[in-house]
Amino acid sequence: MASVLLAFAVAAPAPAWAVDSDAQAFFAQGRQLRGENRCAEAILAFRRALDLYPQGLGALRNIAECEEELGQFASARNSWWSLRRAALQSNEPKYEGWEVDAESAYKRLESKVARMTVHLRGEGKEKAELSIDGKPLDPRLLGVEIERDAGPHQLTLTYGGAVPVVRQLELATGAREVITLDIPRPTAAPPPEKPRKPREGEEDRGGSNGMRIAGIAALSVGGVGAVGTVISVILRSSALSEIQEACPDYQRCPTSLEGAESRGRTASTLVNVFGAVAIAGIGAGVPLFILGSRQKSAVSRSDAFSPQLQIGVAPTGGGLAAQLGGRF
Repeated sequence: MASVLLAFAVAAPAPAWAVDSDAQAFFAQGRQLRGENRCAEAILAFRRALDLYPQGLGALRNIAECEEELGQFASARNSWWSLRRAALQSNEPKYEGWEVDAESAYKRLESKVARMTVHLRGEGKEKAELSIDGKPLDPRLLGVEIERDAGPHQLTLTYGGAVPVVRQLELATGAREVITLDIPRPTAAPPPEKPRKPREGEEDRGGSNGMRIAGIAALSVGGVGAVGTVISVILRSSALSEIQEACPDYQRCPTSLEGAESRGRTASTLVNVFGAVAIAGIGAGVPLFILGSRQKSAVSRSDAFSPQLQIGVAPTGGGLAAQLGGRF
């Protein structure tokens, strides 16, 4: 109760305080919130007042008293000590003796403050960074006992790995905790796989096989074209013979020969088409097949792979039949 009365007294108008009406308004707001037992909100208002008018030590004293009421003893000790320094430097008569009050409160809370000491263990300490409750910790404080408010805390250690080390900690009033965080060993990357050295001639095997297969494919197409050409020639000759027998002079030929004439023209067209296919296929296939076979024999004389291609025309009971065969 004495603290509240003292805060009210400090809020009395004074020339120095009146220079900033915003700071005065925030201080009044904080005083009202504290009177309503809403210290957590009051601290925010007092801090705004202190930021706007640092010489107004009443705001700082209210912050320290509110933190103490909330059980934030480490924060309260820090605020009381800041008030002690500020009171020693102030020339305002109304703050006379505040440094004594602040030092007394600082010592009174010593036994209530929770403390922690954090150690790092493992390789790469120089690269590791520790944060407590999201705030980076000065590396010089590692291994040093530091004061923290009672309650839950989160320690986050980043060390260059993909996943940081996170430790949850609950500090009790007046507790002293020693925490050791292990820096995970870096996972050794698997050694790069050495490229397998191809065996002698193996590099050329794929190329030779590809050339031979391409050659066989081209020869197959050319063979089909050749067979088609032969069949078309035979059909054309058959149609021509039928026309010559019925109309030797090609004059006033009967209309019954129109079908033979149509078959002859179609066969002539097919001769040209199949002939071109045969020439292109065989012309491209033979060089590819020969080159591929030569490379294959140079790689391994003992390779049993021996592609073969067979193309032929054979008579059947109803005419002619094309035959195409291969092995590869």
